[in-house]
Amino acid sequence: MKYKNIKLGEAAEITMGQSPKSTYYNKEGMGIPFIQGVSTFGENYPRIETYTTEYNKEAQKGDLLFSVRAPVGRINVANQTIAIGRGLASLKVKKGYSKSYIYYLFKKIGNQLDSIGSGTVFSSINKKELINLKIRVPEKLHDQCKIADRLRKIDEKIEINNHINDNLAV
Repeated sequence: MKYKNIKLGEAAEITMGQSPKSTYYNKEGMGIPFIQGVSTFGENYPRIETYTTEYNKEAQKGDLLFSVRAPVGRINVANQTIAIGRGLASLKVKKGYSKSYIYYLFKKIGNQLDSIGSGTVFSSINKKELINLKIRVPEKLHDQCKIADRLRKIDEKIEINNHINDNLAV
């Protein structure tokens, strides 16, 4: 299997989040779900705790949610349309690349990205750095999909085992 090094911007359209004024936030479900950063990230999908009636940037269902601030590189999948704050970027994977492969790639290397971020108080990565972030992908889409499918199957088994363990603890 042959690999190639590419810039993330070649594989995905990147939208940086932008936070609305906090006066528009609510916990009552009014407006659109809103996520500021990784505090509500789950294993694969975020938990929704906050909503906003005004927003500037959004991720569509299926987009990858990528943390760009403290900590950089964590990944989740938008399970619905979500307004995104300045701690996140959405990645819309382009044709010719596997969204699942890129998702699993960042699940593996995400923790290492704090070291390339910049900033004094919070580690962060800006849009230019994100676009130019080098990643390694199989040249053929078929190979990307094959790898992602294997990892998804392992994730499913882990989820089943975790569910069994949770029930044993009761």
